[in-house]
Amino acid sequence: MTEYRTLIIGCGAIGGTLCALLCRGGYKVDLLEIAPGAAEKINSEGLKLTGAAGNVTARVNAIGSYDELDGQYDIVILCVKYLALTAAAKSILPYLKEDSVVMGMQNGICTQELASVVGEKRTAGCMIGFGATKLSANEVEMTSGGEMYVGMADDTVNEKLNALCAMYNSVVPTKVTTELLRRQFSKLIINCCINATAAITGKTLGVLLDDERAQRLFLSIAREGMYVARAMGVNVPKYGLLLDYRFLMLSDAEIYNRLCSLVVKLVGKTKYADVKPSTLQSLLNGEKTEVDIFNGYLAKKAEEYGVDAPVNTKLTEMIRDIERGEREMGMDNLAEFYPQK
Repeated sequence: MTEYRTLIIGCGAIGGTLCALLCRGGYKVDLLEIAPGAAEKINSEGLKLTGAAGNVTARVNAIGSYDELDGQYDIVILCVKYLALTAAAKSILPYLKEDSVVMGMQNGICTQELASVVGEKRTAGCMIGFGATKLSANEVEMTSGGEMYVGMADDTVNEKLNALCAMYNSVVPTKVTTELLRRQFSKLIINCCINATAAITGKTLGVLLDDERAQRLFLSIAREGMYVARAMGVNVPKYGLLLDYRFLMLSDAEIYNRLCSLVVKLVGKTKYADVKPSTLQSLLNGEKTEVDIFNGYLAKKAEEYGVDAPVNTKLTEMIRDIERGEREMGMDNLAEFYPQK
């Protein structure tokens, strides 16, 4: 298979993990990281990965600014946060070919925002199936494995997408999909559950999944997500082997709630127990969150399609309050949904 010139933009948790594992797999990539001093540190000390995929110290060509880029790239992987996505996409335009593939590696659904800048025919998206945490400028930890799906915004398949899929298979098992939105929606729902509950409480999933109110909140978030998906005409597939969201649509009866709670608890405890989700990490660092592409996305689509989604709407407002310093994180926030008996 042809080796395409590839650029990763952003050495955060996802970008750093991808870059390190691609280098270990023998792929040559350039890494653009504009944080002051980060590129120099990566070039001098290497990019260090620990965790689920083992220990890696990758030697990569790290570049510190867009002005230092040279020539055009066949594949560009945007691993920046959602709030920086549009600016990064505009900055990379001079370095794209007409048939380049630009992959957005954001956990929520923002493929159309990327397509509005680089064009739908060049836009690709991903359902990210692994977890990671950034430890320092040149250190990342892969906290969990999983599987990924990659697809084009227009649901076509081309040679460069297939090449990207082959590259990603050196990271975690990856498949090409011609139903990108379906796959992204599957991850979106679990992301909304994990990120929002952790953000409003300040707790990890291992703590939250032992709290009955948090379990009920998980189910409410996911159920609303499925109602939104149905209104949008999206048939959401299972997430992983166990999490079949269709059970949420069968009934609100206690027997189904218990079954779904058990599955959510099992999935959460085995994969996310000690993880601090990205929204919580942002709040702890005093940064703006990506709630607009998680619960905010569900709330926006619910309004657009005439669906009631009061839980996701309220969670979005609560997280924005915490961002502004108008609300504290804590378990007491759960009482606004489910008062203690």
